[in-house]
Amino acid sequence: MALLMAFSSMSIMTPPILIFFVGVLITAPTTCLVAMPLALLFRRFGRLNAIYMCLLGTALGALALGLYTLDSTYYPQMNDKAFALWVARQAALKSLMPGAVYGFVSAAAFCVGAGITVRPSGRRTGAA
Repeated sequence: MALLMAFSSMSIMTPPILIFFVGVLITAPTTCLVAMPLALLFRRFGRLNAIYMCLLGTALGALALGLYTLDSTYYPQMNDKAFALWVARQAALKSLMPGAVYGFVSAAAFCVGAGITVRPSGRRTGAA
């Protein structure tokens, strides 16, 4: 997304390096704390494949960016707290789709980097 932002007319207002750092700050904890343990769990049960990981990445990306946007756009200092919460919720809802796309792209890159195929390896029996 930072590369796309570099060629956008919006790059004057938002520097692409900022987009990169925010993406890393959202993606890294989500990957380490949620996606990686779930990938290991899927592998343990023989269900690890790229389709599950991309679906998981899509859902986690939308959730992570939505929560980040909700937190960063809510200003409790405003006099009308209900309006402040409404504005934050609207911003969070608008960020779900880009978050889903970012999560999908991150999960696809994870699958390519980790060598995860589309077909699952099958159920492990535990026999040596």
